[in-house]
Amino acid sequence: MQRKIIMDYGNVNKLMSVFGCSRQMVSMALNYRKNSALARKIRSVAKSQYGGKEVRIVYADDQD
Repeated sequence: MQRKIIMDYGNVNKLMSVFGCSRQMVSMALNYRKNSALARKIRSVAKSQYGGKEVRIVYADDQD
């Protein structure tokens, strides 16, 4: 199973501006590839202020 946060187009640029970080950092945070304090803040703000939705991707061969 994989988690990620999906957002409307353009909100990634807004997050980059708010946090003063790179597109790569925002992408890695939204795809749960980083778990630093900054990544947790990016995810929290994305969901609470920019309408981000957390989705879980379950693959057919996962046996959870």
